[in-house]
Amino acid sequence: MVSDLLVGLYRVVHGRLHLPGAGWLLRKFAAFLPRLQAYPWPVAEVGVALLDFREVEAFGMVNISLGETHDPNLVQCLEQALQPGDVFWDVGANIGIVSAHFAHPRHQLSSLHAFEPNPGPLKTLQSLLSTNARCTVHPFGLGDKDQAITLNLSSAGSSVGSMSRDLQEGRQIKVQVRCGDAVRREVGLPAPQVMKIDVEGFEPSVFAGLAETITEHRPIIIFEHIFLSDEQIRGLMPSGYALFFIQDDASIITDFAERRQGHDAILVPAEKAGRLGLEPTAPGRNRAGTVPGR
Repeated sequence: MVSDLLVGLYRVVHGRLHLPGAGWLLRKFAAFLPRLQAYPWPVAEVGVALLDFREVEAFGMVNISLGETHDPNLVQCLEQALQPGDVFWDVGANIGIVSAHFAHPRHQLSSLHAFEPNPGPLKTLQSLLSTNARCTVHPFGLGDKDQAITLNLSSAGSSVGSMSRDLQEGRQIKVQVRCGDAVRREVGLPAPQVMKIDVEGFEPSVFAGLAETITEHRPIIIFEHIFLSDEQIRGLMPSGYALFFIQDDASIITDFAERRQGHDAILVPAEKAGRLGLEPTAPGRNRAGTVPGR
């Protein structure tokens, strides 16, 4: 009863009145109310997510239901890239905020595969998609080889983790990572037309493990670049792909010097550039347009 009242208060104060404070109150009570550590939150026509309000990501899921958009530039690009009948891989799915959006029947995907090795957010992800026939949750990360690897967790919350960065004052756990190409062959996973990769700096290892899939099936790849050097990003580019950076103002550029004004990049094979309305830029041209639909 108290848990429901607190969630209801958050819906009114944050969702309707747009005032601060209710989130802080909800997190404080979540520290000792078990129901707020696995709160059932229905996502229409997708499933029911068991949210842990000790984690900031839980509020992201709630806020979407209250009319807010999570990372609107990323979502707009994915909506433009994905077509009915496509296969979508969400690599680094966390609690499933992006997966929840594209698991909705209106997108008419053939299938959605969500990969998450961190046991905290994995529980929420599994609860959300467990009854969705189009979706499969894979309880491991992707990398360049099969191995148990150290995941560094942030002191700000256990749903924030990195296998490549040292997150100060957090704890460490071991998680399973699998080579993407090997998994696809062994399990018989359908190759993706579109991939989203958000793995906190571990992207080069993910790309290396998917070299065969990328070469043979040429998916559109949207990935987080902020923890990568220019040299690392250039090393990710497959033959016949164009690279674009999504800026916070919704512009799409090719200029490395300005890339840190956003955090996501797009790798587009020439034959699929039309999905996003993008073309390889001419020499000296930096601006490539704006996020589709913006």
